[in-house]
Amino acid sequence: MLGWLGVTVAIVASDGGELARLLQLEAEGRDEQALGLADELVRLQPTWELPRLEATRLRLKLGRELDRAEQHADTARSLAPENPRAHFLLALTLLERGAASQAEAALGVSLALRDDYQDARLRLAGLLFQQGRFADAATQYRRHVEGHPQDFGGKLQWASALERAGDLKGAERVLRELGGSVTTQRLVWRRLAEVLERQGRHDEAARLRAKADPPKTGLRPLQPSAR
Repeated sequence: MLGWLGVTVAIVASDGGELARLLQLEAEGRDEQALGLADELVRLQPTWELPRLEATRLRLKLGRELDRAEQHADTARSLAPENPRAHFLLALTLLERGAASQAEAALGVSLALRDDYQDARLRLAGLLFQQGRFADAATQYRRHVEGHPQDFGGKLQWASALERAGDLKGAERVLRELGGSVTTQRLVWRRLAEVLERQGRHDEAARLRAKADPPKTGLRPLQPSAR
């Protein structure tokens, strides 16, 4: 028995049936039980990397025992060095303790193994942006957007990175190509106005700000009732 979990695991099925059970527990909001099952699976099959990755992810989600989470992720990476998720989760644990350079290296390995790993690409771009390496961040955001052309937020971040890197024309181009709803379009106009201001194009910026925030017209006063 798995103690208070009330789940019997005699043999872990090769198809990952117990991992499916773990995910079901989490989907039901029973994170503690899911973590307990992950730990039990690690105990039963210590050379199987997948339960270690789930144990890492759940500890990160719960924000506790981060040293243990890092240990699981590092062991999983050793067991399955070709698994990009192992490197990605290890990077997240490294970021939690401020080891930015090591996290960057782990994210780089993750992306080398799987170039279309969206979470790893965005995490690396954000890390580079936080470090003030705006040109490198812009490159990562561009590569993300190339694979996810409908990601409005990713494009906005790309434009911000280009602007901070000094590529105002590039930022302007990205912002002008952004579509979206009326609400998001107004946000784009405000951001584009800021970029135009930095280029000294004050009249264009003023017109965009007027579009983004048109003056409010007052309601006509009600006429007195004839009764």
